[in-house]
Amino acid sequence: MIRISRLVIMALALSLVAGSAFAADIVTVPTANQLKLGQVDVANYYIGLDMPPGAPESVQVQTFYLGLTDQLEIDLHRYDIDILGDATIINASMALMRETLTTPDVVLGARNIAGTDVGGIPDSDKRSWFICAAKTLNLPVQGPPGLPIIRLHAGLGTRDHTLLDVDRHKGLFGGVQVLLTQQIGLIALHDGEDVITGLTFTPKDTGFTLKGGTFGDHWWIGLSWAK
Repeated sequence: MIRISRLVIMALALSLVAGSAFAADIVTVPTANQLKLGQVDVANYYIGLDMPPGAPESVQVQTFYLGLTDQLEIDLHRYDIDILGDATIINASMALMRETLTTPDVVLGARNIAGTDVGGIPDSDKRSWFICAAKTLNLPVQGPPGLPIIRLHAGLGTRDHTLLDVDRHKGLFGGVQVLLTQQIGLIALHDGEDVITGLTFTPKDTGFTLKGGTFGDHWWIGLSWAK
């Protein structure tokens, strides 16, 4: 069970969900990035696993993010694991503070608020809690920031049981996002257990983002659309 658990955890450790480098959230790694009223982000991911026979070979993940108000966001994450089956969890977050020149964004949230069982995994129906902060460096007094845009993340949370028997988000976690150009972004995060990397490409004026990354020996690719 430990071997299977670790494989599936890695499969679920996707990177950016965002249409740009700084929208929405990062799957399995809560952040203070948050949509505002009426904003929507949807995505589909495929994860290929290089694992021994009998272990999961692939995972598909669909995500839906919605800004209910300027302070409240709700998310749906559906995991379809080729051995353990599929399940959908509900997450929510509330903005406590908005970023200024001197203060960060701060968000309080919970994962799996409905207590959904994920593939029969023990304790996967338990909620987890987090508080996250994010600060964009070198914000200008007026106008948009110049490129590259660098955004730092830090979070404190309880163990996320939907990610099986590894202590994701228990204690400190965080990392950095960088928007290199208007179309290209990258990310490096530590989720409390592993380092996650990702690269995104957003064609101009489309709302779509193609993205991919690494987690250990595995790989993933995805496509999202933001409104």
